Amino acid sequence: MKPLEHLLSPIINNLNSITTINENDKILIGKIKKQKMDLLQKKITPSQADLVRPEIVESWIRSSENGLDPLVYNDPPLMDALSFDKRIKEKDFFIQTANPYIAQLENMLSHIESYIFLTDEHGLILRVVQALGKNNFRLTPGTIWTEKTIGTCAHEMCIQLKTPIQLCGPEHFCRIFNNISSSSAPVFDSNGNLEGTLTITSPRFDRQNSYSLGLAVIMAETIQKEFQLSVNRELFHIALTGTEDAIIMINKCGIVQKANEAACGIVKHVIPNLIGLQIGDIFENQLLVNSILETEKPNINTNIKLKKIKQKSFSLFIQPIKSESIIVGYLLTLKPINQPLKISQSCNGFASRFTFDNIVGTSPQSVKLISLAKRYARYTSNVLIQGESGTGKEVFAQAIHNESRPDGPFVAVNCAAIPKNLIESELFGYEPGAFTGAERIGKPGKIEQACDGTLFLDEIGDMPVELQAVLLRVLEDKMIMRLGGSHYIPVNFRLITATNKKLLDLVEKDLFREDLYYRISVFKLNISPLRERGSDVVQLIDHLITAYANAEGIDKPTLSNTAKYILLQYNWPGNIRQLKNVISYAMCMHTDGIIYPEHLPDEILNTASTPISEKDVVEIESLATSDVLTNTVSVKEMEKEVIKKALHSSDNHVRDAAKIVGLSKSTLYRKIKEYGLDPNDTL
Repeated sequence: MKPLEHLLSPIINNLNSITTINENDKILIGKIKKQKMDLLQKKITPSQADLVRPEIVESWIRSSENGLDPLVYNDPPLMDALSFDKRIKEKDFFIQTANPYIAQLENMLSHIESYIFLTDEHGLILRVVQALGKNNFRLTPGTIWTEKTIGTCAHEMCIQLKTPIQLCGPEHFCRIFNNISSSSAPVFDSNGNLEGTLTITSPRFDRQNSYSLGLAVIMAETIQKEFQLSVNRELFHIALTGTEDAIIMINKCGIVQKANEAACGIVKHVIPNLIGLQIGDIFENQLLVNSILETEKPNINTNIKLKKIKQKSFSLFIQPIKSESIIVGYLLTLKPINQPLKISQSCNGFASRFTFDNIVGTSPQSVKLISLAKRYARYTSNVLIQGESGTGKEVFAQAIHNESRPDGPFVAVNCAAIPKNLIESELFGYEPGAFTGAERIGKPGKIEQACDGTLFLDEIGDMPVELQAVLLRVLEDKMIMRLGGSHYIPVNFRLITATNKKLLDLVEKDLFREDLYYRISVFKLNISPLRERGSDVVQLIDHLITAYANAEGIDKPTLSNTAKYILLQYNWPGNIRQLKNVISYAMCMHTDGIIYPEHLPDEILNTASTPISEKDVVEIESLATSDVLTNTVSVKEMEKEVIKKALHSSDNHVRDAAKIVGLSKSTLYRKIKEYGLDPNDTL
């Protein structure tokens, strides 16, 4: 906020006392009146109207452009009773918060003729109090005071500038206000949005001074603090009592401040009172919770156990509580592990937990893909995601959803997993008695459940052709009819589809409608297979090991460089899904904090069948820690470089080089031929 002296009227600044207007004051007032009329009659330019603040001059011009005449006063319009009653209900929390402070102001100004009034963020008068005297300007609740209705005035300037301001006499637009003075200050909600204004007006400008604006500012700030606290208290109360989830609030030091009935109910047999406990007294794995708290970011769906209820696991969601960008505490949401945690939902609890921050990969392909997906998320057009099985198509779908429609449901349907005779009812729902076995009350379909959110159709290439025509009609009309129904239901959803098939090939074979293909593929994402994503493999391996260790509450093991190389040179036909399974297997098999090749599944070891000696381990560790594995190149290029280094290290003896890289001699010969390497010229 600007210093107070910059917010005051120049007339107030010029006054020597609150009761005296000397000859110099009168001269200044006369000059301001003349400058305003000269400006509106275009006798002078805005820059020549230099006796008042530039923002006042700009407001005079806008008022005139709105068709207002400073010499003619029209009463401000009155909002119709029904609309005003609705607005009062919407602003009830704000008005009730302000009322005691307005009463306090009325007391303080009882010796001075003045009006105190409250407006909303659009200039609608919500509340008026007269400290003394009569109201001659139709300043009543329900009237609309803006530049368009009565011209330049203090609270309208306050709304536009979002800062306190004082106007005096002829600074107002209409001549009828030439003798009044007004001091107005804004009130904001906790998100920085303007909630309304508080204004003190006197019918004589010699009844206000710099203290009048200061008083308005102090009272508005007091109302603002109380309003924000009241709203937060109300929201927190609703959050605690209006959910079945167990919610615990802790301060920054990890001490429990509040807990709802659901949270207390979980532990009531072993912990009579949660309040005042340290989280280390509640959770089994305090190190895990501490590490999450230190990130200062929301953490979704971490598995954890309570100290005295070890037989049951819970999903834990941690949300930081911030005040002016500073973390002051955390909200912890607990759900039994067999119940999905509700994160993004608006109906039926459909959730999406992946965001772009969860996508691992810095290879050029991944960086480009993530950038493109973020761009797509800004728009509402349909997205088609293509890629092999296990490449993470649904992860990208959820990330796009959480970037574009985070408050709506994410409804996923696997078109290949639902029997053909059921997929229509699954998508469109049905009315009571629509078919044998239907629920008596009917059931909404997945499209209807995705309202205001995202519908994700996985394996879209497996959708029956006859159903494709119905889906096309839904995408065009944004209406559905349940099976057995007689009326259409409007739907609003974003469609994201995914497939591991080449849809245009299916179009050629009449297995997929061409018009539907072009409807769903406005935006396309092609996810590369893991074998083509270079350095992403290294990052994914480390990420999966870390995630598994955190989930199980164990120390993170080290991956030996020998095992790392074997994983890098593998082809990964199952992509990330297969890699995740391999890491899970290795995490279970290792025993001494290091994952060696023997801890990998047989399917992986079959690609490195030659035994590797301790000497070879040293050689391969040297290779695996070289720049080869850190460059953003494909896995095949990495393999080629490692083979070249191995040949060089073994003086071009293929048998020795094969032992170093963990391949059979025949396999190495095949790869040398495949990569066009000359054993006599490897570097």
